[in-house]
Amino acid sequence: MFIKGNVRKDTRTPFITPVRYSVSVLEIRELRRIYDTAVSVDISTGGLGMLTDYPLEEGHVLTFENRINMNSITAKSAIVRWSGKLNGNNYRVGLKFV
Repeated sequence: MFIKGNVRKDTRTPFITPVRYSVSVLEIRELRRIYDTAVSVDISTGGLGMLTDYPLEEGHVLTFENRINMNSITAKSAIVRWSGKLNGNNYRVGLKFV
């Protein structure tokens, strides 16, 4: 689901960099740890927007391999607030820092 309009309370800044993350997912009654790399597209004090080829779902909690650092923003983990399929196996994801 994509958010239409500007309903964010924090201003987003372009932030294009590879982001290595891990996430625990339940697949066929089995908990698995997924390790993947995405590309961030924007950042704010509240969260991060990124592109990934893994179908992350709302509520997934990501742990970043390397802490996200930019200006006064520092984050080690985030929760998926929304995810939308772009095309093929590409997804645009909105994360909220926790």
